[in-house]
Formats: sequence, structure tokens, C-alpha cells
Amino acid sequence: MNQSLAYHVVVHALEGRAGWTPMSRFASVVAHTIDGHLTYERYNAAGCSRAAQGAKETQIEQAVREFFALDLAPGVRLIGGLSSPAGIVEGFNEYNASAGVAVRTSVSMPAAGGRAPVVVARREMRVEAADPAPCRIGTLALFEALISNAERNARNSQPPTLQTLSGLARELGVEGSAAGEVALVFESEGAMPIAELARKLGCHPRSLARKLQSEGLTAEAIRSAARIVRASDRLVSEDSLTTIAMEEGFADLAHMTRSFKLSAGMQPSLLRRLVRADESARSANTAGFKPNPFSVVKN
Repeated sequence: MNQSLAYHVVVHALEGRAGWTPMSRFASVVAHTIDGHLTYERYNAAGCSRAAQGAKETQIEQAVREFFALDLAPGVRLIGGLSSPAGIVEGFNEYNASAGVAVRTSVSMPAAGGRAPVVVARREMRVEAADPAPCRIGTLALFEALISNAERNARNSQPPTLQTLSGLARELGVEGSAAGEVALVFESEGAMPIAELARKLGCHPRSLARKLQSEGLTAEAIRSAARIVRASDRLVSEDSLTTIAMEEGFADLAHMTRSFKLSAGMQPSLLRRLVRADESARSANTAGFKPNPFSVVKN
């Protein structure tokens, strides 16, 4: 990746929801599970447009939360499943440090004793461009959504059940579509040749391709997205990364690593470390904390 990207959730939230349908939302989730980024130019233009419209901070935050809830890219999906605020901070900072994003936002949470924690956020512009206020609001809203998830996860005795492609299709009401049926097969049975997939669904490959094209998708895109989601779910296991890569249909570990970097901006080994550390903390009953309101200081 080059230094001209932004995370798709914030871009879409800034652009608004005009023209979205349940099917186009599902197609977007599939696309951004494979590549979780859009261009910085698009992000910046959306921020400038929102600023000119006089968009309220609460409107931007609500839009970010809505798109965040549909995000299956492994970085946000797995970090959103953590139960420790320290883990969220580390994951968020690791993403910003390793992904090829045009604006790097780092956060820190100095110890606050019994008071509400204060989040200090700093933005490093890696391009010569304006930094519209809605862009800053959207980025911090994503972080705050992650923290809110950690608060909820910490209250639960068991790790959260992460969203799946087929589950998202049901949530959006498109589980009966060709894309929804294809997602369910790949999710439950793993990667397989497209011809075999078509046989399982009782149709000709060309007929399946036409149905998926009308929905804005391809079987290969859904297979790639399902492969990434299945692999990310196995990072907490004792299986080696090489075993996960081979069993989930990647050519080799290098292929899986490239796919994760494109999707999440982070290597699977880094995500595994974050998830395992959180799992160990939860097992030791040290991950829980009492939710506090967060105040954000933006530098």
C-alpha cells in the first residue's frame, strides 16, 4: 500500500448513506473485507463536503457506528472483540503505524486513578493537504466505537461471538440472495472451486456468475472474503499460521500475510498476538473494568 489511503468505514460514514441498499451494503462489506481501504483523496473530499454542510459531530459519530457494526475486515473485527482498553489502544496504534494510511492517528490513555480516563489523540499528516474537522471526528469515533465494544465485552463472561458473512447477510435481509447463499457455503465448507460451488447450489457456473453480477459481486470475491474471515477466527487457536493458511485455501503463509495486510493493514501474526494477550487476560480475570466516560484531548 502507498501513503494515500484511509480506512473505508470512516470514508463511507463521511460520504453518507444516499443510495445504499441492503444488497449494496453487503457487496461493500465483501469488497472491504478483501481490501479495507479507500483513497485519501476520497476521504478528504468527503470530510470537506461534510464541513461545508455544517454536519454535526453527533451525526458523524452515528454514521461511523453504523458502518463499524458491518465491518468484517480482520483488523477492526478482531480488535473490536477485545475486552481490554489497553489492548484497544495498542491495536489501534499498531494499525496506524503499519497500514499505509495518509493520516496516522495515535492515541494514549494516561493513568487517571479514579477519574474518567483521558484519551490523548495525535494526528500525523503524511500528505500535504487540509485536515477537515469531520475527518478527525470520524477517526476518533471509530476508536471510541472500539472502546465501547471493549466495555461491553469486559462485562461478559465469555468472549464475544464475532459477526460472519452469512450472519451479516441475515441481518441485512439478503440471506436468500445468490450472494448470501454463496457466502454460507464458503463459510461453512471452506474454499472450493467455483464449479463445485455451483454444483452444490444446483446451478451452472455461468448462471451463478450472472446472478452474482446482478448483485454487484463475484464468487471469487465472496470466496476471498470468507477465507479471510475464517482464517481470522482461527488466530486464537493453537494452529500454526502456516497450517491456517494452507487449510483455509491460501497458497502459502506469504499469501495469507499479503491478504491480511491488504484487508487490515496488519499482519496475522500481530493480530494473533493481540487476540491471545486479551484471551489470557480474560482467563486470568484481569481484563474486566468498570466502564467510564472517555474525554478526548486532540493534539
